[in-house]
Amino acid sequence: MKKNVFALILLSVVLAFGACKSNKGVVVNATAQFNPDEVWLLSEMQGKEVAPLEGQKKISIQFNPEAGTFQGHSGCNRYFGNFKDLGKGKMELSELNATKMACAESFHKMEGAYMALLRRCDGYNLGEYTLELTQKGKVLISFEKYRQ
Repeated sequence: MKKNVFALILLSVVLAFGACKSNKGVVVNATAQFNPDEVWLLSEMQGKEVAPLEGQKKISIQFNPEAGTFQGHSGCNRYFGNFKDLGKGKMELSELNATKMACAESFHKMEGAYMALLRRCDGYNLGEYTLELTQKGKVLISFEKYRQ
C-alpha cells in the first residue's frame, strides 16, 4: 500500500513538472508587452532587408506604454509620437512628429519611406527578439531587438 501511495505521489510530481515547459520565443500578442527600456532596430521594410547607408545612423523605435509614447531615430532625424496599445496585437500611433535636420538626400529618401510606412501601422507582432509592425495583419516593418 505504501508503495502504491509513493508511486502515485511520484507520478503526480513528474506530471506537474513536465507540464511546466518553457515556450520561450513564442509570439502571443494577448500577453506581450513593450518594455520601455528596449530599443528595436529596423531590419526590413515591406519584406526587403534594410541596412543603413554609409554614415547613416540605424533606424530605431522604442515604445513606452506607461507614458503612452514612442520615439526613435529615422536615419537622419529623431521622431516621436503617441502610442496606444489596444490589445490583441492592435495599436494606434498618433501625433507623429520629427526634428528637421539637414542630411544627405539618400538619407532623407530612406527616412521618408520608413516614416510613410510607420504612419500606416495599426498592429504589431511582438516576440522575444523580433518586432513586426503591421497594417490590417500585413507586415510592413520588421525590427530586431538591440543587444549590447
